[in-house]
Amino acid sequence: MTTGLRLRHQNKQLVPSGGRPHIESDDLLIDILSRLPVKTLIQFRCVCKSWRALISDSHLVTMHLRRSNRRCRLLFSLAPFQSIDISALNDAVCSVSSTSLDLPIPVETLKIVGSCNGLICLLKNSSFVIFWNPSTRVTRFLPMPNHSHLGIVVFYGFGYDSTIDDYKVVFGCRGQRNGALATAVVMFQLKTGSWRIIDGLDYVNLNGQGCLINGALHWVEMKWEAGVTIRPVLSARIMCFDLAEGTFRELIPLSYLSREYISARIGIAENSLFVYIYNSSEITMWVMGESWTKVMQIPTEIPQLPIGYCYSFSTPICILENGEVLMNSNGKYLVLYSPNGGACVNVLETPVDLAPEPAMYVESLVSPFKENI
Repeated sequence: MTTGLRLRHQNKQLVPSGGRPHIESDDLLIDILSRLPVKTLIQFRCVCKSWRALISDSHLVTMHLRRSNRRCRLLFSLAPFQSIDISALNDAVCSVSSTSLDLPIPVETLKIVGSCNGLICLLKNSSFVIFWNPSTRVTRFLPMPNHSHLGIVVFYGFGYDSTIDDYKVVFGCRGQRNGALATAVVMFQLKTGSWRIIDGLDYVNLNGQGCLINGALHWVEMKWEAGVTIRPVLSARIMCFDLAEGTFRELIPLSYLSREYISARIGIAENSLFVYIYNSSEITMWVMGESWTKVMQIPTEIPQLPIGYCYSFSTPICILENGEVLMNSNGKYLVLYSPNGGACVNVLETPVDLAPEPAMYVESLVSPFKENI
């Protein structure tokens, strides 16, 4: 499940409150430092011990995070790890440069579980969980408990639980229990380092990466008509998993948005749920406020698409502030689509193996270790 996001509100989660052991004379310095890029702050940590302690303090980390929404990037490739500055795309008239990221692990069987407050969670071989801040390059590796008796991991997500000031990772397992399909969730709390298995849940047919909003992870659950080549969706609904309660609930059915469609995905737009629906002629984008509102349609045939691009395998990633849509096309191309005239621009100079589920993240000082959580 990829996330479709509107840049200005990407990763707008509740942030840890943290302590504030500073005297008032520090306030001006903290205010100034909280507005600087992470790279600069890392360099400033080498000035002296007092600056290192100040920049590592939870109060500054939290203040910096609250101001970091405009420093937003997209992790779009795992082979190698590469990211791009999303804000630079608003004014791009041609391709923009990407940044290589240093994460010294093999990329085979690596999945992006999710991102929150500058941390990216990765899964390696269904056996190791990796928490990584690409801005500070701080990484934490943790083994997963043996969950083979629960089935295979088919859906997953990562987010912040404000009720306990901690980050949680969710892995949804599908298996057989008493001759019927069943769902179980393996959940990890980062600060306490504890694993919890939630079994006995009603079966849900969810897949891929969950979309985080308001302390809950969201997926689209779909049922298709059997026995045909292109299977129309019989029914669809948004299911969410509350990180604090550890329970599922149905949020809203989607079937009335379109009479006939093949697939649907969700993300976030303007801090609201966002869904885009595929049918035989277009991708239709909807945003949920008091009701569902159609915001855009992308046609099946786009004459401006260069050779090698394929609409059938195009997936929206995010909507920029200028209204253009960043799309993953054919797993090789990052494409900017303009709804005004339908023009398409290739973002990267050369094709690259794109991550099936890219991650939007902000630059932050948040650490995967408990001293800054």
